[in-house]
Amino acid sequence: MSDTSNNPSAIRSQEWLTDALLSLLEEKSFHKITIKEIAEQAVLDRSTFYRHFDSKNAVLERYLHQLAQGYLRRLDAGENMDMGKVASIFITFWMENIDFIRIIRKNDLDSLLLKTFNKHLPSIHRLTENKFAYAISEENMEFALAFNAGGMWNILMKWVDSDFQHTYDDLIKAFEEITRFNYVRQDMETKEK
Repeated sequence: MSDTSNNPSAIRSQEWLTDALLSLLEEKSFHKITIKEIAEQAVLDRSTFYRHFDSKNAVLERYLHQLAQGYLRRLDAGENMDMGKVASIFITFWMENIDFIRIIRKNDLDSLLLKTFNKHLPSIHRLTENKFAYAISEENMEFALAFNAGGMWNILMKWVDSDFQHTYDDLIKAFEEITRFNYVRQDMETKEK
């Protein structure tokens, strides 16, 4: 994908192509969508598509990156953070994007979304490192972020797979209970030493 940050026409074309792919995903499987269909849906030609993207995966990755940036902005705005607040931001964000999550899961593309968000773990760390009341050592931070991201992601996917039977409050309570369990276990292990 070429750098188009200062070209309004190119940005608009990328947005149209992204919107076209998202619209087509509502109707058919990602793997069956062609570049030609995306371009036609965007009312652009294939050469315009290839000027901005090298594949339909690149279009999807652009959108996933935009989602990740939106989530980072939410985290950055948070104050007095703890895992409950992080969970609340996470769940609220994905509830607002629930139709997209459904489509991604249906198309077996959720690992691509997780991979995109995992790329942003260092940014998440930088945004939140001074917002928690407790600190994790730098040597373990990468593992802690991966652990939390994986757990939160799997809870989200479990919720999607259950066809959203649980409420927002149910998910927050689950996060709080899991977090409390980890703190209690940590305290017990510290006292045993």
